[in-house]
Amino acid sequence: MRFHHASLSKFLCLALGLTLIVPALLADRVSGTLTLNGKDFPLTQATAVRLPSSFVGGSLVTWIVLSDVPVTHDQLRASFGLFEVKQQGDVHAITLEFSDDRSYTTLNVVSSDHDTSISLSGTMEALELTMHTEQLVAGTLEMEERTMGDLRFAVALEFAVDPQQAPVVTKGPLKRGADAQNLDSVKAYLAMRKAVAATDLEAIQKLARYPQDFEGVDGVKFVKMMQGEEPTGIEVVEASEGESTATLTITGKKGGKTIRKTFDMQKKDGRWTTNNDNWEAN
Repeated sequence: MRFHHASLSKFLCLALGLTLIVPALLADRVSGTLTLNGKDFPLTQATAVRLPSSFVGGSLVTWIVLSDVPVTHDQLRASFGLFEVKQQGDVHAITLEFSDDRSYTTLNVVSSDHDTSISLSGTMEALELTMHTEQLVAGTLEMEERTMGDLRFAVALEFAVDPQQAPVVTKGPLKRGADAQNLDSVKAYLAMRKAVAATDLEAIQKLARYPQDFEGVDGVKFVKMMQGEEPTGIEVVEASEGESTATLTITGKKGGKTIRKTFDMQKKDGRWTTNNDNWEAN
């Protein structure tokens, strides 16, 4: 078959147009039901964003919410956005978070009708992706009825979403030694370590991204857990601080060995906080 030059140009333009249009037509849709204690809730709204991973510094994850009420991209990105949606009224939803290599997936069931919180994580074989690109994530989620606490739930969903990409972040210059110690993000990180070591809940609440996690008896238990995970001799060896994000490379000793980890930090409302303090996860 031979193409005339003009015909070939039109064909290529049409093919490119279809490549751009078809994913957009397929995305941001969901069909199926979330069943809670025998009651079916049809889910009709699908939203997805790309976010920095809470566990692996410098990497991104895809976070999807499939719900029966609209949820905006900004609400997904906000620390308490989905919680606020739940507080505002009647909502039933499934959230999915997974890494690009699918090495882990976290699933949460959200319902304004129930106080029970359901969270599952692992390889999540019930989630089958038929498409996984930057422009389109599509698949099915099938889970037979199971019971957790006082809640019975089952899921049968088919979805397709166009994840909103993570904002471009401009990193600051890399600094080492004394220059790194002078950065505000490094000072905040080390102040948090000092407060954790002293079990100083008041100081921790001023530095933590989620201060409510450090209240009362449960807060003390959480701090004790952190103390058991943290190495000794923590030192920030290098750091890069931008306008709203920072990346810190930190060393410490545990079990007689030197370990080295990278932590991401975020500045919000004038405060620097760590994306994840967990040395084991990092």
